[in-house]
Amino acid sequence: MRTFLFIGFSVLWTVVEIGFIFFQIRSIKDVDVNCTFEQTYKSHKIDVKTRIKRHKLAASIISCCSLGAFILFYFNQEPLLHLPYAIGHRGDISQVENSLEGILAADANGADFAEIDIQMTKDKILVLCHDTNLKRLTGKDINLQDCTLEELKELTIQDHYGHQAKIPTLEEAIQTAKNAPNQIGLLIEFKPLEGDREETIRQTIELIERYDFADKAMFMSMDVQSVEMLAKERDDWWIGYCAFGNFGRIQIRLNDPFIPDFIAIEESAINTQLLEDARNNVLPVYVWTVDDIDAIQDYLNMGISGIIGDASDQVAYGVHQFKAQVNTDDEHYKTTCFGFPQLTKDEYDYVQCER
Repeated sequence: MRTFLFIGFSVLWTVVEIGFIFFQIRSIKDVDVNCTFEQTYKSHKIDVKTRIKRHKLAASIISCCSLGAFILFYFNQEPLLHLPYAIGHRGDISQVENSLEGILAADANGADFAEIDIQMTKDKILVLCHDTNLKRLTGKDINLQDCTLEELKELTIQDHYGHQAKIPTLEEAIQTAKNAPNQIGLLIEFKPLEGDREETIRQTIELIERYDFADKAMFMSMDVQSVEMLAKERDDWWIGYCAFGNFGRIQIRLNDPFIPDFIAIEESAINTQLLEDARNNVLPVYVWTVDDIDAIQDYLNMGISGIIGDASDQVAYGVHQFKAQVNTDDEHYKTTCFGFPQLTKDEYDYVQCER
């Protein structure tokens, strides 16, 4: 499709250029424009069919080599970095968002990670919450930043299905994930409020290391400074960008101050050019928010490396079905080791595990 669009655009652009030149010339006074397409010389006619018949073997070899080169260079894609992850968006839709119950539901459904949002209270404690104002979740028009942890614990949050829960701390979320039956990981999204960025990163590092949870945690944010600050402190952690809307072309340079491990992008912004750029830069793409099982399969077949969805059971089912069918050799994935991809000591390849 992209090839046909390119050809069509090229033809259209050529017509526009010719028309522009023609009308520019006509606008000049005292110039008689006479366009002609008459043959000005006698061409030597080459009988192509006769030549091909005379050199059948050479023509066949050239055709096969040309076709093979086209397939090799145009359709042969870079291997993906890792097998896809199933990620529950804010836990699971069967429970209140960003709750301990939601994390446990995603774990029970077989998700690899539960995505959570963290903010800081008035007394500088990290808690799980997406909105800066609590009216949607509690019915009370109060800002999270104006409340202490003790005041937040007195509130009850609920969804439109009637499920209820308490606002948990990041520490409680880590403990819950660590002690869950399937030991689900956490995709932690930073949502720092004004003046909270440095303390948010400091406390996150302290909690992750206290509970030895670095191998089960991913980190992302729409706030570029937050992920860059974390990467500067812990460059071996799995840290990426969360992008809303059009991401544009991906161009990663080795001297960039921060090279992300992945990007998480909204479903409406996914396109083949983005995926091609990401694949060429060895950059996994995680897409949110997807719950339809057919859409999940389509995205995985396109080369998406992580599905983030509200219905973690649907996401986990789709990802597990895909894993059961996919070829996991080195031509398709750079590594199939458990956990996050790790570079070899010489940093020219990724660590491989015995299959």
